[in-house]
Amino acid sequence: MIKRTVLVIALVAVVGATLPRSVAGNYDCAVGRITAVTGNSITVFDRETRTFTVDRHTRYTNWPTQGAWQAIRLLDPRELYCNSTYLSVGSLVAIHPRHDGTNVARWVQVATDQSGNGDGANVCIR
Repeated sequence: MIKRTVLVIALVAVVGATLPRSVAGNYDCAVGRITAVTGNSITVFDRETRTFTVDRHTRYTNWPTQGAWQAIRLLDPRELYCNSTYLSVGSLVAIHPRHDGTNVARWVQVATDQSGNGDGANVCIR
């Protein structure tokens, strides 16, 4: 009985040591406030300042931080950059980079119910 208990404890310790520390995985996402916006990059403060490149493959969705999560929808990048304050300095965003190890944004979630101070750049993607 004691041998079996010691064997089970040793087995649990070995399996526990081989599993990753985080079950969710770390895809190096950044959640924070925008500090700078240009036509091809977004800089976010998330424990440190990080700059992500955006391109025509980057997807933008609204991020309802209050209320119904079912309201998540795609945002038009042209409308987002040219005619709104959603991507202005101080706006809350979550940026998910591509899985290829680069700092190119794959998906940008914009907290549309917590827009910034309106002082951001008014740049249009052409």
